Amino acid sequence: MESSGDSLSIPEFIAIFIFTIGFIYFRVRFSNAPFIKKNFKRYLFLRNLDNIYRPFLSQYFPFYNSLNTKDKQTFERRVQKFIDLKQFIPRGGIKEITPEMKALIAGSAIQLTFGYPGIYFLHFWRILIYPDNYYSTITRNYHKGEVNRRGLIVLSWKSFKEGFSNQADGLNLGFHEMAHALRLINIVDNEEYGFYDREVMNEFDKEARHEMIKLTNSPHEKSLFRSYGTVNLDEFFSVAIECFFERSYEFRQYNPKLYGLLSAILKIDPDKLYSESYIKNIAS
Repeated sequence: MESSGDSLSIPEFIAIFIFTIGFIYFRVRFSNAPFIKKNFKRYLFLRNLDNIYRPFLSQYFPFYNSLNTKDKQTFERRVQKFIDLKQFIPRGGIKEITPEMKALIAGSAIQLTFGYPGIYFLHFWRILIYPDNYYSTITRNYHKGEVNRRGLIVLSWKSFKEGFSNQADGLNLGFHEMAHALRLINIVDNEEYGFYDREVMNEFDKEARHEMIKLTNSPHEKSLFRSYGTVNLDEFFSVAIECFFERSYEFRQYNPKLYGLLSAILKIDPDKLYSESYIKNIAS
């Protein structure tokens, strides 16, 4: 078969390949994340999930369990890459970082970004884990979790784990904090900036303001969202993410427009996924 005139020659292909690898190398080489530099090979490639983590995905992530075989493998490999890219740091008396900690934190991040195969929150390469709520010298308050511009994600393991004790209450610290990270990396200057559609996010924020006003002015009126979402748009987004994954059917029924916008932002539809999985299981 004759090749078309637009096909790359072998030397051209090799040159482009070398340029691409070189570009990635220098991005990593001069990154502000030393941990990523030490794991350059892992930064480039996906690898199969270490067996020690898989039971925790099956136990705690209905989203993962609802995926087909191919997508499960993708989820697993992305969880492994997230783990490889991050430095998990024990604080406040935690003696060691356990496989369960890594699996649940990574699983939360990948579930949120499953619609974006190339997003790993690279700006946030250090994850600090405290045993319980921790004291912040900046706010002078105790916190369950935070995400800050310096590239840190800080979590209370007790509160984080409690978020997975009930998969249908719309309360999940992991999803909440990863939602903050997702919005923040589209604000600070970093290599993952600009990955989601800002116009759709603006539409979401407009609709979110209506819900925040309702929560503020009519606190006794039934709402799917908890009152903490009235603090600001960032907090409402994170509260909505919790409901999006844990109360997806109720969310769609309560406010289909807001649900549709969030689904467009994340490029996933958990309500559809859960429904199809349920039907499949009934049929089998």
